[in-house]
Amino acid sequence: MSEGPVVEFCHVSKRFGRRNILCDVSFQVGNGEALCILGRSGVGKSVTLKLIIGLLKPDMGDVFIESESIVQFNEEDLTRVRRKMGFLFQSAALFDSFSVANNLALPLQRLEKNKSADEIKRRVDEALQQVGLASDKEKMPVELSGGMRKRAGLARALVLNPRILLIDEPSSGLDPITASEIDDLLLKIKQERHTTMIIVTHDVRGARRVADKVAVLDEGALVGFGSFADLEHNENDTVCKLLSES
Repeated sequence: MSEGPVVEFCHVSKRFGRRNILCDVSFQVGNGEALCILGRSGVGKSVTLKLIIGLLKPDMGDVFIESESIVQFNEEDLTRVRRKMGFLFQSAALFDSFSVANNLALPLQRLEKNKSADEIKRRVDEALQQVGLASDKEKMPVELSGGMRKRAGLARALVLNPRILLIDEPSSGLDPITASEIDDLLLKIKQERHTTMIIVTHDVRGARRVADKVAVLDEGALVGFGSFADLEHNENDTVCKLLSES
């Protein structure tokens, strides 16, 4: 593994039509760090995740994953890089017709065809144990609460042992207590697995608990970057307003 940044944006710009979504954005995320991306709706937070995973390409600038530029990669190379990543969708994106355990087994069966059924079961059980769903593996997604669905989605993201975890709005749709439990779980995973995390969130309080670094986006620009302690000295109006919410 590279000793440099795990994820790096270098002067990245992205626009849709006449609208600038990201404008000259640069940042780095080191190995085992958690970066929370904050900002209002529509400022480019989710676009940032799509650029990291290679679903979008920047109009200008470069995106590096473990020191490799992915901007000009073909689909085969992107697939190789994506194998380093796990993705927790805002909706958890579970298959309703599969049990929780089968939802986790599916990516292993598809991507690690040399694994035996016993090894797949072991990996599934290990991931479910880590997120506190060991006793719920035979349940169907419809039987799960919102918090349990998030946990199941997180377990599926972890089952391939990713080095980078991309998380879209982990507290969305959850009550404050359940959201806090998800934050605790992310902290535990970061500490136990040393996984690099990039988390898009509107929950500033949760970000304070989980993040090593924070990126604040506003109207396409990166208006704040660093630890929460660093941001206390930032006089940008958007940054100040976000800090006041926590």
